[in-house]
Amino acid sequence: MASMRPHDAPVKPDGHRASRRIRRITAGAVLGALVTLVVVGVPTGKAALLAIEPTLSPTPSAQSLRAPAHTCLTWQLPDAADVAVVNCSAPHLFEVTGTLDLQDFDAGAAFPDPARWQQLVAQRCTELTTQALADHFDPFGRFTVGAIKPSEAGWLRGDRTLRCGVQSAGRTGTLFATTGNAQAQDQSDVHPPGTCLGNDGKAVGDPVDCALPHAIEIVGIVDLKGAFTKGYPDEAAQDRVLNTECTGLAKDFAGGPAVVGNKGLTLFWETLRMQSWQAGSTRVDCRLGAFLPDRSGFAPVTGSVKGPVEVSKQPAPAAPRNPGPAPVAAPPVTAVDTPAAPPP
Repeated sequence: MASMRPHDAPVKPDGHRASRRIRRITAGAVLGALVTLVVVGVPTGKAALLAIEPTLSPTPSAQSLRAPAHTCLTWQLPDAADVAVVNCSAPHLFEVTGTLDLQDFDAGAAFPDPARWQQLVAQRCTELTTQALADHFDPFGRFTVGAIKPSEAGWLRGDRTLRCGVQSAGRTGTLFATTGNAQAQDQSDVHPPGTCLGNDGKAVGDPVDCALPHAIEIVGIVDLKGAFTKGYPDEAAQDRVLNTECTGLAKDFAGGPAVVGNKGLTLFWETLRMQSWQAGSTRVDCRLGAFLPDRSGFAPVTGSVKGPVEVSKQPAPAAPRNPGPAPVAAPPVTAVDTPAAPPP
């Protein structure tokens, strides 16, 4: 393993991926009529902006810290001081998509504030990442765009290097280990069956134990690639296939055709957008959840559908954001605790 010497310190902007369309089956019957449900403010991930404070002397130059596109990095320490280059086939937290020199900031320029860093990453790293992945980046998928920026101390010494990349980040900023090169894999935002996603206010949070209050339980994964071989299928076509497939998966997972409705849960899914399909994402989660009475978001559910279930009519409190830098999900990842790399 080649060691990558640290030079900067992590902070996290509040950048979110766009919310996606949700399709559902009415709670009364697993085979009920399809309707569209728009849940406001259900972002699927959060970008992280990483920096690592200088800890070595002499401080390495920006040139020595350049990592070529498709270099994968990982670390264990909360401040990422042990960041190292690893083979992308091994679990990692960040895949570099390119390095930028912020030459428009002269030697006397003030260190950008968090909002400005967030803007720089959104404007410059997104474009660079799309190019590096040969337009095989799914903006609604399991990866978000992030960056490794200079620390303030490095900035004052003239470091203007911004390393762009992709990562799997939860809503609270936790980074999850992934395996494989991003360009070479299906980036569908799916989770292994049995995974539960927690509540963050009325929205979907990070993976939690299903015995704890959660918003969603995954009951299966449907790959639409086999059903549609002649281009992107519209929502109606996707719904027809997902209605059949998800209904069967939910019945098998729960232990009967009436279990889901009897426990006050709803079977639903998210249809794929054209950008996702063109990027090579073809898989969809089949999900169970309960909605608040005013349909403004997800109600907290305690317990797996396979056992006793309790549904609250009150929204969950918003999940606390990780106050420390670069929160990391400690390996090994599991289906319950973290969204491990999905099976092929």
